[in-house]
Amino acid sequence: MALPVSSIKATKGSIVSALTYSSKCFVPVQSQKGYHCFSRYCTKPMKYVNQFLQSSTNSTISKISSRTKVSGNVHLGSDIQQTSLRSKKLETHTSLLSDPRVLWASLSTCWSHLDKYSGTDDLENMPDLKRFLSEVGTDPREARYWLKQFTTSEPKKPFAIVQVDPEIFMDKKQLDHLTSCLSFLQRNSMRPAVVCGSHIASGHRFPLEELQRLKTQAVMYSTVLASMLEANRVHCRPLFMGSHIIQAERANGANYCGTLCNINTEIIEWCLQTKHIPIILSFGETSTGQIVALDLWSVTEGLAKALQPLKVIKVNACGGFVDEVGSIVANIHLPVDLETSGDKPWCTPVIRSSIERIYKLLYNMPRESSVVITAVDKMLKELFTHRGSGTFFKITEPIHSYSTLEGIDINRLTQLFTISFRKPLIVDYFKSIEGQLHAVYLSESYNAAAVVLKDDMDVPYLCKFVVSVKAQGEGTGEMLWETLKRDHQQLYWRSRGDNPINSWYFRRSEGSWSNRDWTVFWYGIHQPSLSSKLIDSAISKPQSFEPSIEVKNETKLSQTNVSTVL
Repeated sequence: MALPVSSIKATKGSIVSALTYSSKCFVPVQSQKGYHCFSRYCTKPMKYVNQFLQSSTNSTISKISSRTKVSGNVHLGSDIQQTSLRSKKLETHTSLLSDPRVLWASLSTCWSHLDKYSGTDDLENMPDLKRFLSEVGTDPREARYWLKQFTTSEPKKPFAIVQVDPEIFMDKKQLDHLTSCLSFLQRNSMRPAVVCGSHIASGHRFPLEELQRLKTQAVMYSTVLASMLEANRVHCRPLFMGSHIIQAERANGANYCGTLCNINTEIIEWCLQTKHIPIILSFGETSTGQIVALDLWSVTEGLAKALQPLKVIKVNACGGFVDEVGSIVANIHLPVDLETSGDKPWCTPVIRSSIERIYKLLYNMPRESSVVITAVDKMLKELFTHRGSGTFFKITEPIHSYSTLEGIDINRLTQLFTISFRKPLIVDYFKSIEGQLHAVYLSESYNAAAVVLKDDMDVPYLCKFVVSVKAQGEGTGEMLWETLKRDHQQLYWRSRGDNPINSWYFRRSEGSWSNRDWTVFWYGIHQPSLSSKLIDSAISKPQSFEPSIEVKNETKLSQTNVSTVL
């Protein structure tokens, strides 16, 4: 039950708060007369909060001194008595979260760190791009491209649904990273919608006390996040349970665990349209008004299907899937990798089940949408670099193989080469390679291509390998390379010595040789004498592009646009 309003004395200059276990969640606001009253909905619940009260053992609420609000920032009172709870870490209280008095005492510990945001203008005055580059360390042109790609002009549509795992709220440093990332996205017109809650097994039975603990915990999470975002000068709206946003029904055999039925997006879209970050809790309301707990991913899934964002981001403390040698699995191409997942030792039944659910979600979303699992401190790096830093899921276009030029749209392929290399092909390029052609690999929408030739060396020569800028962040380049490796046990190719993509080639080759003009790469070659012959053959190959003409394209990032594994 809610704390009885009659037991709370509100006077001018003081703050009181009530936490409820019912479907109504009251927050303190200031009335026109300067006195504090209670309202179910508050546009800025932290605007007037100076102190949250700690209850005594007999449930009486004490009055505390307040500090003047300065420039819209929250300052916590300095004259409150320090207790042992304040010095402990937030996670030491998780077992006691069923008691609201202990919860708010724990919550005040987290809020006591908000002073570092108050009165500091460095974050606001620093240009967003500069702050982004200092955190991610990427090329300015690359950052500019992704910012342009991700910026949405639809006011009611989010750029991303961000699912925040519960462990993030147990670590202040992780919360700082999360707040910074969300603030950056919001300020650059990439509006996120945030989902908080707990992972609950379908049909799980638990007592009423457990439901109360989960609700208390979720309210705490959303309130802390809202406080930090507001202190970071970003507007947000915590949408508490019982607001008729998520309709649900009780799961079969469960008492307080439910399944999602429908999502009313009107309030969420209003938040996005008014440039507020909506914070949604993973709880639903039945037709009879009963609050039921929902699994965190099921709510994320439902929101993604309803709002159709460009990204679904699962943020946790450890990052994406890890393979058998401890490395992050960078890309999962669907449905291809799902079909072959049984052959991979790192793909446990739990991971496979997660991949299946992600595939079903992406199947009901726009083709350009993707899902990312990443650590919170790597979130911007995952979003805004080609190399990424998490596990990236996407339904990728298939790669087709051709043994002749028949069936290939030469004009589209020529345009891909010209735009990507920023140089036009020589006029008779395709005619000149027709007799040497071994294979042409093309993605379905002509976003990636590879041309493999045969010569007197009996080792296939990779004449062209290109991935459009649009496809670089989608894992298409890696998929194309894996197709080449599968079909060719040996391969060699050359690249200009100043090509910025050479580091990508070095990681995928088993040997190389360089002079002032060219770097020659190969794999599958174990005879030194053969390597020497391949080098001579590669550097003697004629030019494929017109040497004196350059096609200008401001959106391209490098001379050879090859995906560097996202």
